[in-house]
Amino acid sequence: MAGPPVVQCRSCDGLSFTLDPCRCTYGGNRLLVDDSINDSEANRRTAGEAYQDCLECHGVGTVGRPCHPCRQTGRRRAQLVLTMANLDTGAVASANVVPGVVEPAPWPGDGGGNWYLPFAPVLRDLAAAVGVGVDSWADVRQPGDPDGPLVLLPRAWRPEHSAAVREVLEAEAIAGESNEAWRLYLGRAAVPPPREAAAELGRLCRLADLLCLDLVVEARRLVATDGLTWAIRFEVPGGPVPAEARGYADDLAAAITTTTVLDACYGLEERGLTAPAHQLTIGAPPPAPPPPDLDQLERRILADCLDLVTGEATAGAQAIWRDGRWWHTSLRTAGTTETLTEWSTGQIYSRRSSTLRRGWQPPAPSWQGSPIGYADCPDCDPHSLLKRCDCRLGTDRVDADCPKCAGSGRSPSLLHCYTCRGSRRLQCAAATVTITDLGGRVVHLTWQRDASGWRTGEFALHDDAPAGRQTGRADPGAGPAGPAGEETWRTGQQLPAPHVATHPGGKPLHQLPDHFRLAGWADHFGVRPEDLVELDGGGTLDHNLRKGTVTLDWPDADPLTEYLCGAARGRPGGRLFVLARRPDVPPLADLVRLVLGLRLTVTITLVDHVRNAGDLRLIQGESWDVTISVPGRLPAPADPPTRSTPEAATAYCLEYLELAIAGNVPDNPDQPIPVPQTPTPIVVDDPVPLLRRLARHHPGQSVAVHYDGVTCHVWLRERDDVRQIAAAPTLSVAIGALGL
Repeated sequence: MAGPPVVQCRSCDGLSFTLDPCRCTYGGNRLLVDDSINDSEANRRTAGEAYQDCLECHGVGTVGRPCHPCRQTGRRRAQLVLTMANLDTGAVASANVVPGVVEPAPWPGDGGGNWYLPFAPVLRDLAAAVGVGVDSWADVRQPGDPDGPLVLLPRAWRPEHSAAVREVLEAEAIAGESNEAWRLYLGRAAVPPPREAAAELGRLCRLADLLCLDLVVEARRLVATDGLTWAIRFEVPGGPVPAEARGYADDLAAAITTTTVLDACYGLEERGLTAPAHQLTIGAPPPAPPPPDLDQLERRILADCLDLVTGEATAGAQAIWRDGRWWHTSLRTAGTTETLTEWSTGQIYSRRSSTLRRGWQPPAPSWQGSPIGYADCPDCDPHSLLKRCDCRLGTDRVDADCPKCAGSGRSPSLLHCYTCRGSRRLQCAAATVTITDLGGRVVHLTWQRDASGWRTGEFALHDDAPAGRQTGRADPGAGPAGPAGEETWRTGQQLPAPHVATHPGGKPLHQLPDHFRLAGWADHFGVRPEDLVELDGGGTLDHNLRKGTVTLDWPDADPLTEYLCGAARGRPGGRLFVLARRPDVPPLADLVRLVLGLRLTVTITLVDHVRNAGDLRLIQGESWDVTISVPGRLPAPADPPTRSTPEAATAYCLEYLELAIAGNVPDNPDQPIPVPQTPTPIVVDDPVPLLRRLARHHPGQSVAVHYDGVTCHVWLRERDDVRQIAAAPTLSVAIGALGL
């Protein structure tokens, strides 16, 4: 394959470095830089001057930096590769875009003054070649851009010019995309049904009722454009209005159709970090909400974006779905906050941001019970960035020679406090756990300590069950124990939490009864205990919460108190939300087939923790990892793998597939980008049972298989030594050669 056209880098003019204005010139020759530096005439006069004590430019005002667009080569490759891959079949087709390949088109409504390269027809042809459904694909880097990158041609380009002149100008435009020169689009064979906004909003309202959460539809005014941006999300009642806008939709319908259920849950913990904790009072199953009127809802929100008295624009408006109806309120500016940041120039940057409040607070929801008490966190200062220093971890003794805290026990940190996770309080009296599959099935667990000892109440809600069907359980295996909301189990002062193990440092490990072990609820949702993850972000659920174990850091600590404190620590309103659903990903064999079709390599690592069975201090089950790399890189087993199931490892790998795509673009602009074409994918044996067979013979050690498209290499990690133990055309042959 001949090399692609190469043009001189426009950013550095071929020098491989640039002379840029130093950061210190933004605020002028001053130590304190205000974010409103250009608001006054005096500030405008000083802006642009160099800070004389600058640590970067030393008062010169310019700094030399390596040119990143050309990777310090001074040249750019005029090549763009568009690849379409079918997740279901593994078929891959690519288009090699160089000057003269794509016919330019005039910019719509511009009268022929500007031209661009349309890639939507190219992507449709690629999708038809690999059997991907119409408009079902997404860019792994920019999921919201199904029509491909927007490449504008220079204004000098004209169709009447000669072919040589046109190709030179097209090469300049294509080279401008060199930072993302390989675009991968993933699609499915079956076209997903279109999302209807009203139906989606009704489903979100129903889910909010079941989860005992608020569904917030927000229109927020943008300062730069004075326009509105729309967002929809779940919130815990009592939390503040988020400081930053999270939505990018232009209207209500677009906000609904572009927001999935998991998107609406994302950031739930951060938004409700300071929300007050309350008991849940679960009554009869909430009725199904009526079909929403989107037009009326949108018009009411837009009306609240204007002050009825003065006619001035407000900061925005919200519609809150709570207790089966919409509550409307405007958003008002409540003040400003100042954040000080030290720049690398030695200056201090002051950023002021407006805080918002609701103009009117809706009444408390009917399912919100009595408040849960808490204690102020002893390890962080709410008025500063001071938090418990790392020198106190483990022993809680202050190191007088610590360079961070100078013996005070507290040091500044931008991270959340480890003790309270940023909530500023410790809640050890009660915790509420909500488990859901996001399909209408929800279970609420209430763990509480009261004056007579401790108790647990558990509730199950089914939106597809007959009216009134609802159970209160003492444990996952018990029968119905009375109506929901009723106390279902009680003991005396002594908690039956036996001592089951001792950590190497001497700290005891206790295990609470079945009522406090979330792993038992996996069967209730038809999943494995390993499939239970945190709803917000999909993080791995803590091993202690699955097994009901707690480590006591102090000799006289109470197991239940410590367990409740850990379960509710940093949770929104003291509530832990758990997702009980398998990841919606293709089988691991299909992922391997897809990666090989892209002409990349993949390494799958597994550790079998069978030796840890019964020892609740250690990791149980299996640990998986799937890593995609470029050809020619020496493979090695992951150390250590961190995902508990092959599906979770596959989902994590697909989420960061863009990194492997970017890594396969050669640094040398004279070397072309590979253009993978795999109309007939190869057949791959399912690696899961074969790797499990190998890992069972090497318990506690990392075993891995590396696929490079020609040979399967089997690796074994023994402590610090990594060695190849087999190589064959297929994994089944390699395992057979090992006598397994």
